[in-house]
Amino acid sequence: MRNPIVVAAALVLAIAAPAYAQTSSELTQADVDRALAERTAAANSLSETTARFEIAVADEEIAREHIADLARSVAALELDIADRRVEVLELVRSRYMSGGPNGTERIFAAETFEDLPVQSEYYQLLGERDLSVLRGLEAAEAVHKEQQQILDESLTAQVALVAEITALRDDILKTLEDADTAYNAIAIAYSVQEEKKRIAEEARLKREAEERAAAAAAAAATSTTIAVKTATTATTTTTTPPPPSPTTTSGTTTTTTIPNVPPPIVTSGKTCPVNAATTFSDTWGAGRSGGRSHKGVDMMAVRNAPLAAIESGTIERTSNSSLGGISIYLTGNSGAKYYYAHLESLASGVKGGLVVNVGDTIGFNGSSGNAPDYLPHLHFQYAPPGSDWINPYPLVKELCG
Repeated sequence: MRNPIVVAAALVLAIAAPAYAQTSSELTQADVDRALAERTAAANSLSETTARFEIAVADEEIAREHIADLARSVAALELDIADRRVEVLELVRSRYMSGGPNGTERIFAAETFEDLPVQSEYYQLLGERDLSVLRGLEAAEAVHKEQQQILDESLTAQVALVAEITALRDDILKTLEDADTAYNAIAIAYSVQEEKKRIAEEARLKREAEERAAAAAAAAATSTTIAVKTATTATTTTTTPPPPSPTTTSGTTTTTTIPNVPPPIVTSGKTCPVNAATTFSDTWGAGRSGGRSHKGVDMMAVRNAPLAAIESGTIERTSNSSLGGISIYLTGNSGAKYYYAHLESLASGVKGGLVVNVGDTIGFNGSSGNAPDYLPHLHFQYAPPGSDWINPYPLVKELCG
């Protein structure tokens, strides 16, 4: 039966081979660096798409709130109109009973006040209070018609926004997923290749050590035999030296392990909080539902993309709320504070008090809490040592490319 580790490694190397077959028979660190640069370039190519997506999402959120307000207004107007129609019908009945038909039976067949054929005919029959009742109904129906038209137009605009958001989302996710796949194939294949070379080198060193030990044992046995013969000749006593003890070496079996994702790139003691292809725009201070403003940066990536500790430090606490969803509060050794929100899940063992190193996987990208399910993203916040939250865009732009 074939070793599954070797089979998996071969598959990864087979994936990586086509793009780099012309440059070398084996992968190099330069190949990995080039693949990372290509992943970064692919993510950066989404800058305009991401900015438009952010605007469309914000517009759609505002549109939904506006539509909800319009719907409540229209519903209230419909109740008001129903009450006013009852009042008008009572008025018509009263006038009919007191002064004869005078054509007022036509009012009963009208669905709205505007449907009455000759309004002036009725104005002549009614007093000031009666006119106020009828004109109130007429005004209410006019406002209802206007509000209903605005509501219909707003619903049409919202449908168009949702279609645009969906198209942009698909474009973003496909580009990020393809970028991750291409980079991971090269980086993981390189890791497997280097691990196999390390194991081969360990085996070579072990074999050479065993050969040296065997040679030393043989040399010691020869020396013992010569010494015994010399002593025998001198004392005429024949002795047989004991055979040398067999030399045994025991070593631990080393196996190749295939990482799920390559480790993040660490520079100046920090790394990108998303260890995958990611795209984001500067939305600090942008409007949000409920009159809130955005206090972070939304970093889009595929669902379950690994999230890394941006610097070494301590997990202060984790939480799961209706707003931030599954969240992590990290304090770095520098004293800076970081907030990760909308995670799909926490990494195994992550909890308050845990000490982490820069680049450690602490969670996975998702859309928990008050986040749209159609596009997973990390809401990331940053507060320098001794300061309040500030715009994190410049920091992540520097770290994530």
